[in-house]
Amino acid sequence: MSLLKTIREKALSNRALRSEVLDDSYFRVAPSDLRFAGITLALWQKRLLKALTDTAVDADAVDTRWVQNVWHVVDSGWVRKFCLGGEKSVLHSLKTIANAKPVARQELYHEFCRQNKVGKMLDGGGNFRDIGDLPEFTPELADAVKKFFGRCYALLSHNKKRNWNGYEFNGNRCITNHAYKDAFCSDYPTKAVCPYCDGEIGTPELDHYLAKSGFPLLACSPWNLIPVCKSCNDTVTAKGDRPAITLGPPRSTDDWLHPFFRPASAQVRIELKGTRQDAIPQLHSPDSAEQIRLSNHEGLIQSLSKRWTNVATAHLEVLIPQVKARLNAENSVKSLVNTKLEDHLASRGKEASSMVRAAVCRAFLDGRPGFFEEFDNPNAPVLD
Repeated sequence: MSLLKTIREKALSNRALRSEVLDDSYFRVAPSDLRFAGITLALWQKRLLKALTDTAVDADAVDTRWVQNVWHVVDSGWVRKFCLGGEKSVLHSLKTIANAKPVARQELYHEFCRQNKVGKMLDGGGNFRDIGDLPEFTPELADAVKKFFGRCYALLSHNKKRNWNGYEFNGNRCITNHAYKDAFCSDYPTKAVCPYCDGEIGTPELDHYLAKSGFPLLACSPWNLIPVCKSCNDTVTAKGDRPAITLGPPRSTDDWLHPFFRPASAQVRIELKGTRQDAIPQLHSPDSAEQIRLSNHEGLIQSLSKRWTNVATAHLEVLIPQVKARLNAENSVKSLVNTKLEDHLASRGKEASSMVRAAVCRAFLDGRPGFFEEFDNPNAPVLD
C-alpha cells in the first residue's frame, strides 16, 4: 500500500478527523505525512474559530486554559508555549475576536471553512472573499484576524532559544516550514524544478500562492504554501503580494492556475516569439481557457520572461557547438536538434528549464529567423 493511501485511510478512519476533514481533494496532492500534519494544523485552527462562535464565550476568559480546553488532546505544555509571545501572543487576537458580534464570529468561522476547501473553491470559480467585507466586520476585527493567522504562520519557524520546535503532534511528529519544504521536495517535480518557472528550485522558499496579507485565512493552509525558487519568491521582481485571482467581487479564480489543483497541462509549452535577436519566451496552450490562465501567470511572476530569455540564450550557446560537433553525412542539423528536443520533452518535470530548452530547439526546427543561420557553414551537411 502506498504511503499516500495509508495516510489518507488513517485520517479518514479517525472519528475526530473524519468529521472535520476540510478538503478531501487535499489527499490527492499530499506528498508525505507532513502534509497530513498540515491538515491537522488547519483543523486545530478550525476548532478555535468554532469555539469562538459560542454566543456565551467571554473574552476575559479566553486565556491559555481556554485554549487548552479547546485543544484538549494536545499536550498542555506545548499549548502554553503556543500562547506565549508577549504583545505578539495569539491570545490578544483571540480576545478581540471573542468581543466581536456573534454574526461576525459565525461568518469568520464559515469563511475559514469555505476558503480551506481550496479544490472545491477552484472548481466552483473561487470567490475568496475579503474578510473586511464579511458582515459586521470592523477594521479592528479584520486586523486581529490577520494578526492571529500571521502569528500561527510565524510559529512554523523553529526557535531554539525558546525551545520551540514548531507544531508538535502525537507520535513524535512535528511540522516546521523547513521540514515542510524538505518533505515537499523529496520527489519530482519539486525535487528539482520550481513549480512557478520550471527553473532549478535550489534551496526552496515557502511562498503563499494567495498572499497572506490579502488572504489571512490561508496563511497556514497546506494548500496555499508552495515551495519555490528564490527568484520566484522575490517580493520586488517576482510575485510579491500580487493576488493570483481576479479582483471583484467576486474574487474569482476561474482564470488562474493553481500549483496543486490546477497546474498547467502537459500540452503547455514555452514558445520563442520573434527573431533570435528579440525573441520573447511566452507560455502557450492550444486551449483558449488555459491560455488566459498562462497569460495571467506570466503577469503574476513578472520576472519570468527575462529569466527565460537568459536561459534560452545560454542554451543556444551550448546547443550550437554540440550539434556542429556531431554533424556528418548521417546526422543533419534537423535530426540532431530533433533528438535534443525529444530529450528535453522527456525530462520535463525532472530537469530544470527543460521547457525553455525545448523552445530553443523548436525555434531551430521551425526555421525561425536568426536560428538556422548559426549553422552557416559551407562544409556542413545540407539540412534535410
